[in-house]
Amino acid sequence: MQRRRFLLLAGSLALLGGCGFHLPTGSTIPPRLQGLRVVASGPAGGALAQAVERALERDGNVARPDGPVLYLDNVYISQRAVSISPSSGVALEFLNTLHGSVRVAQEQKTLLPAEPLLVEQSFTYNSGNPLATTAQQNESQRQLLDEAARRVLARVLLAPALR
Repeated sequence: MQRRRFLLLAGSLALLGGCGFHLPTGSTIPPRLQGLRVVASGPAGGALAQAVERALERDGNVARPDGPVLYLDNVYISQRAVSISPSSGVALEFLNTLHGSVRVAQEQKTLLPAEPLLVEQSFTYNSGNPLATTAQQNESQRQLLDEAARRVLARVLLAPALR
């Protein structure tokens, strides 16, 4: 009987976790950062800002006009070939790199000075299917932005000066 209850509970939790269910706690956002807003600049700034805002909202943050501001400055993504086929001369692997800086301020007061942001991710090229390559590259950039958002939030939410 105990085992059946345990299996039922474990199965229910697995289903809830698999569908994206979470409790809205807001517990990881320090009180000093409640209401955090995101402002970004640069060619990839808007996409990164959206990824960060989604993560903050999942954690219960509601941006307020008078809240602190997370600045994502000069955000851009560069790409370079890191592996080339010796037989065909075609690039097989690329390195996508997100560049920028992160800082936090509130009412003209710096809470976290500007720090560089650099996130890298490799991307393998499928020369046999150019259409799949575009989809792969889009997915790679989405993953890069999600990883950058996680790193930004980890840096900001764990900064001793902001706790």
